[in-house]
Amino acid sequence: MYFSVLNVGLLYCYLRTVISQVLCHGLFITKFHILLSTGQYGHRCEVIPKDPYIEFGSNIKIKFKKTCNKTISDSHGKIYWTINNKSIDESLYETNTSFAAVTIYNLSLPKAIVQCHSHLTQQVLGGTIIQTYWKPRNILCVTYISQQDFTCRWEHKIKPTSKITYTVYRKWEKSQDVWETDHCSSGNMSCTFNKSLPILSKLNYITVRAESTVWETISDTLELDPWDTVKIDPPKNVRVVPLPAHLRVEWERPGGTAFLDQVIHCQVKYAKHVMDTSMDTVAKTASVTSVEVESCTNHTVSVRCALDKAPWSEWSRQVTVLSSLNVSTVQLDLWRKMDAPDNTGTRTVHLMWKSISPACKAIDGYRLTYMADEKHMPDRHLDTVVDKASITVDQRAYRVTLAAYRGDTTFSEQSIYVPAVGQSLPQVRGAQASAYDGDIQVNWVVPPLYRVHGYVIDWTTDGDSYTWLQSQDTHITLTGLQPFKLYNITVTPLYDDKTGLEKVIQICSVQRAPGNISSVDVHVQDKSAQVKWTAVPQSQCSGDVVNYTVFYKTETQPELNLTVNSWKQGVTLEPLQPDTRYSVHVMARAVTGATNSSVIHFTTSRYGRTFIIMSCVFGGFGVIIVLVTGLFCVVQWKRFKGKIVPNPGLSSLKFWSSQDCHKIQPFNNPSELETFCEMIYPCEVNTITDDIMGSTSTEDGDIQDMGKETVYDQTERWSSGFGSRTFCDSQPREESSNLGLAPTLLPLLSQQDGEINLLESTTSEDSSSEPSDLQASESCPVNPYRLQTPGECPVRLGLGGGEATSGTTEESRSLLDTQQHSSIAPLTAYVTLDMFEHRVRVK
Repeated sequence: MYFSVLNVGLLYCYLRTVISQVLCHGLFITKFHILLSTGQYGHRCEVIPKDPYIEFGSNIKIKFKKTCNKTISDSHGKIYWTINNKSIDESLYETNTSFAAVTIYNLSLPKAIVQCHSHLTQQVLGGTIIQTYWKPRNILCVTYISQQDFTCRWEHKIKPTSKITYTVYRKWEKSQDVWETDHCSSGNMSCTFNKSLPILSKLNYITVRAESTVWETISDTLELDPWDTVKIDPPKNVRVVPLPAHLRVEWERPGGTAFLDQVIHCQVKYAKHVMDTSMDTVAKTASVTSVEVESCTNHTVSVRCALDKAPWSEWSRQVTVLSSLNVSTVQLDLWRKMDAPDNTGTRTVHLMWKSISPACKAIDGYRLTYMADEKHMPDRHLDTVVDKASITVDQRAYRVTLAAYRGDTTFSEQSIYVPAVGQSLPQVRGAQASAYDGDIQVNWVVPPLYRVHGYVIDWTTDGDSYTWLQSQDTHITLTGLQPFKLYNITVTPLYDDKTGLEKVIQICSVQRAPGNISSVDVHVQDKSAQVKWTAVPQSQCSGDVVNYTVFYKTETQPELNLTVNSWKQGVTLEPLQPDTRYSVHVMARAVTGATNSSVIHFTTSRYGRTFIIMSCVFGGFGVIIVLVTGLFCVVQWKRFKGKIVPNPGLSSLKFWSSQDCHKIQPFNNPSELETFCEMIYPCEVNTITDDIMGSTSTEDGDIQDMGKETVYDQTERWSSGFGSRTFCDSQPREESSNLGLAPTLLPLLSQQDGEINLLESTTSEDSSSEPSDLQASESCPVNPYRLQTPGECPVRLGLGGGEATSGTTEESRSLLDTQQHSSIAPLTAYVTLDMFEHRVRVK
């Protein structure tokens, strides 16, 4: 239920938002109508006329009824007018007690918003929207004789708000004061009267009416002479006769005999020329001779005609013809290029000329003759399709002659000079070339001391096909060149009947952008990337690289760039974001343009190289430390496990003499006491009390079994602390562990002054070497040595594993027996352990 109510609420909010947007983005005219209807303060005033449509450029008067607004009427306040929020000149205002008006002259706006404002309150009192339209104009009507149709076309500038219907009215005078009309309708700006030709002898009056749902307009009336509307058919049977250097065009009169009383004007189009001519009223055919045309060239000819003041007919069918050869104008333009001579002076001369088109069939071929020192070489006859030849000559100078012939008649003859090896005439000076917009301009300076008759300029891109021309000027512009090609341009001066040395210039007509950057490598780190690329190789007609620009960006951030000089082939991009995908490409820029490499994508590392190296180093140190620590622990553990623990079962008891006892000095050094305290272990030895003595034989058996433990078991139990606890602190003796001693472990017991002392027997040499730090410190809870008097000599229990004497063993056993049969309290023992022996004093 809760979710249903929530959904209904969300739907209500959404619908209210949509409705608000629709209302806010409503049509401007609708909002403006509401504004004009209510005014700024809710007063509705009438404006006349309301939203009119008027002709473009016409005048209109807008009136406002003042009596609708009581404030304006009572105070006789002034008002002012605006058009498209611009004030209108007050000289155009008119006002009285009832109305205020403004006249707008020559309204030339497609739409105008006129508003009336109050000077007193600055409120909008009313307004209107004026829209303009054009009359149909530029009416043109055509009469198609062959189709029996009459069609009219016109122009109408308007942005229609609804469908517009056009109606064309045609009216002519059938007889005196008797008029006949006809009309046609259309939805576009043309209309045809089918099968309804006008009477050519009568004037026609044409009117076009345009009508929409809200406005209507009528064009100005056009007065037409029907003869001026007749569009005749194009000429038929057009013939073209080729003449030497000219064309003769013939055709028949359009329309046959229908327009014999009319002068017909015609146009002839061929090549890039258009010729005008006329046909008289009685002429049935027409002909015209063209101006001079290019020989042996295909030309396309067509003709069109029209009556006087009438529209032109369509062009006639095109006729193509080959022009004849003009023998007097044939120029072979013979030229030559020479190879370098060999060791014997022999060289090859390449001849070239502008051949006559074989389609002319004007010649039988070419005759090639060359001579040296007035000695003629054998003639060579060449076919008409050939325009180049090569000859081999020696080091002498030669004169080469080329002639076109037909039978025994020679049409054209031209010769060229081939200088001898080593012979030289001056070449041109200061030759230079520049390229602009695909053309090459060449300039040079006249050679000194010689009279030059002209220059031959030839150019080529492959060294095989040449183009050449002759000039009298010291400059020339070469056009129609191939782009991105390297041209070898040669300038050769002509001296009378000889030639000078050549001057060669190399230049490109158009230079392209630098070559492509073929290889781009990226070495990525976490916050940087090193981009390297291969330098763009220099190629023909490509500009020199000025600089390189590296563009890089992420998928979400704007593109960044870094520019370096042309001699650098690498750059480091930083700072970058770790673990981020980037795209990069390199642009090589030259004066002639720029070229881009392919786009490369890379992702930066999450961690940098330094971080990884340091992590490996510290990780290695950590592993080494762990291994060393583990090895040290293992060694210490093995040393601890391998340490020899004395077996108390192999100890012996011996009494000290009074002299030996008095040799023990009390501890005076506190530090020694503290150190010795760490080696004193107070122990409580619970002996067999009166209750124990009264125990059953079973318990005695247990004690005997205890005494039967092996030496190894006793050692393990003592070393592990089983059954005993030692303390070197302030704990009471009641908290000490009970130490159950087998008879074999306490071989000697004695009772003195109500106390039983358990003494360790030792050899005399051991007692003499007893260290002083085996005495109990002051910090021990009970120091038995401090309680002794010099006359007391405790019994020493030797745990060193030495063998006891037989007498001593007997005494120990008697002590144990005394202990077992006496009712004494549990014994308290203080045991001192070192590597070799234990000392126990039992109270």
